[in-house]
Amino acid sequence: MKETSTGEGKLITNLWEGGEGPQNRFMDGPFAPIEHEVTAHNLEVVGKIPEELNGRYLWCGPNASPFDPEDPRTYSWFTGSGMLSGVRLREGRAEWYRNRFVRDELTTPHLGVPRLPGPEPLSRREPYRDLTGPRFVEANVVNTHVWAMAGRTYAFAEAGVLPVEFSYGLDPVARCDFDGTLNGSWTGHPHRDPDSGELHGFSYFWQWDHVSYQVLGTDGKINKRVDVPVGGRPSVHDMAITARYAIFLDGPLQFDDRAHQEGYDWPWAWDREKSVRWGLVPRDGGAADVKWCALEEQTYTTHILNAFDLPDGKVAVDACTVPKLFLDDLTGPTESVSRLQRFILDPVTGSSKVETISAEGLDMPRLDDRMTGKQHRYGYFNRLEGAGAIARTDFEKQSTEYYKYEAGKAGIESIFVPRTPDSAEDDGWVLGYAIDVPTQTTEVLILSAQDLASGPIARIKVPSRPQYGFHSNWIADEELEQANI
Repeated sequence: MKETSTGEGKLITNLWEGGEGPQNRFMDGPFAPIEHEVTAHNLEVVGKIPEELNGRYLWCGPNASPFDPEDPRTYSWFTGSGMLSGVRLREGRAEWYRNRFVRDELTTPHLGVPRLPGPEPLSRREPYRDLTGPRFVEANVVNTHVWAMAGRTYAFAEAGVLPVEFSYGLDPVARCDFDGTLNGSWTGHPHRDPDSGELHGFSYFWQWDHVSYQVLGTDGKINKRVDVPVGGRPSVHDMAITARYAIFLDGPLQFDDRAHQEGYDWPWAWDREKSVRWGLVPRDGGAADVKWCALEEQTYTTHILNAFDLPDGKVAVDACTVPKLFLDDLTGPTESVSRLQRFILDPVTGSSKVETISAEGLDMPRLDDRMTGKQHRYGYFNRLEGAGAIARTDFEKQSTEYYKYEAGKAGIESIFVPRTPDSAEDDGWVLGYAIDVPTQTTEVLILSAQDLASGPIARIKVPSRPQYGFHSNWIADEELEQANI
């Protein structure tokens, strides 16, 4: 192992000695760089694609750029240049697969293409343009999520990075600040209100002493912003909404000046001294109305499944959490196994209670998005520890069902798609992808949500390996057609 110092203690980086010097696990195997953009038509299908699925299944993730070799000692999985991938399904056919670089300041010179048009990132604006920030922020690396809003398709990231708009065929169009309404930083993990269609998120930036609760309206513009002082510089990847609140964790993952000075690509590190609390921002209120609920033990929410209001005024939050992250290793989330926990928050007393539902490494939670902010029964996860699997948890029966990946294959997030707009909560399909590392190929999997154990009802053969991670979405053609009316 190699060691270097950061903060007050020692940082053991996730390196080993290889034939060409130190290696980083997030630059090898399923994480290895993708060097080419691929377009493939009329994909082979084993089984039958449901004819109701007309649209695009898209995913976004980091690619350890082959054009801009990183120092394995300081490279983080979280900061690889983005790549957008996906398949287009129509009337039971898989019409195409495409993967495209999300053009940033690191990749465009080597691709031989112009810099994307659009507004300048926050780091290039006053009063920040003379400060040297994290490398991925300076380069506007967008690598985290993909969403559609107001008839447009976007790749999202966080920490001061502007969204990038894409065409239907996944070609990058421009950097975007939602027609000048964004304060310069958006989120990598918004949540959509199923009743209003708005996207809600919390954004942060390495030079801010606050986080910003922002709401993106169906017109494609930010229509609400609340800056919440936090007295630190936390990383807030995920959040939740209920009918009454927008919710985030003010946690121990804080910007670390020494890690930044020493050149670590992701200079947010675990602060052992930081007290942890949930922030509940009333959706009809401002910064002065925020309710805080303290936690007794340090924890960090990697991802949040959902939250909902309880009849007694308390709030339930179902989240995947870790007891330690970026304390001994800044290359990626390697230090502890994810737990699925339910937090009960009391905005009157400022207290909280926590119950562990599962400690077996379930993460990347998704639900039927029609249940966002409402009491749900089902959640869909990927088991990332040990034998990889897609999981479906029934919170009412307190049971979990699995589809286990075949040997040599790995996946990272699966999503639920309802059969019809008014079908029952669990009536639909789970979509995911499985990378076959030995053959460098991929299968897009379609499973019955109510019977994961029986395996895929359709496997779509993709003749290449996409990037591994992070988040994905199903964007129905009908959604874009309605937005363009």
